[in-house]
Amino acid sequence: MFLKPTGILMIAVKSQSIDVTKRPEEVYEQEAEKLVAAGYEVLEIINLEPHEEKHAMIVARK
Repeated sequence: MFLKPTGILMIAVKSQSIDVTKRPEEVYEQEAEKLVAAGYEVLEIINLEPHEEKHAMIVARK
């Protein structure tokens, strides 16, 4: 609702807060698929290790 038509979405994902039983990469893909289902184009999934363990940044646009 707040994203401009030409805007870029960046969302931080902490995999262990979502599902501790899955590998972090699986959680990142799962969250990216949710964005695709909501009508977004996922441009990139950036793993933030070694700076932030088990975190990723997902970049997308409408």
